[in-house]
Amino acid sequence: MTRLPVPGEPVLSGPFQSEHQAGAVPAVREAYAAGHQRRGEMTRHNHRMLCSALTRAGVDVGEFDHAIVVWLTQWEPQTVAVIAGLITRASKAGQR
Repeated sequence: MTRLPVPGEPVLSGPFQSEHQAGAVPAVREAYAAGHQRRGEMTRHNHRMLCSALTRAGVDVGEFDHAIVVWLTQWEPQTVAVIAGLITRASKAGQR
């Protein structure tokens, strides 16, 4: 089982009605800004969004699970924000 880092920034959970709305999430804007400054930084920010959502939801992550998380970091930040939002909302729904 892989322990994911606990990033300091919260993930906006949505629901998102459009790509534009997901793109307005501060973490998404930061990922794009970082990506324009330095190669590889966008994926690092995407990783932080996903890991934050999984950690806050209390999800245990195996090695293959984490490999898929890493694969997902290659997607656009707004797509990653939607996935993180789905994880967050599912966790909250399960707690009710």
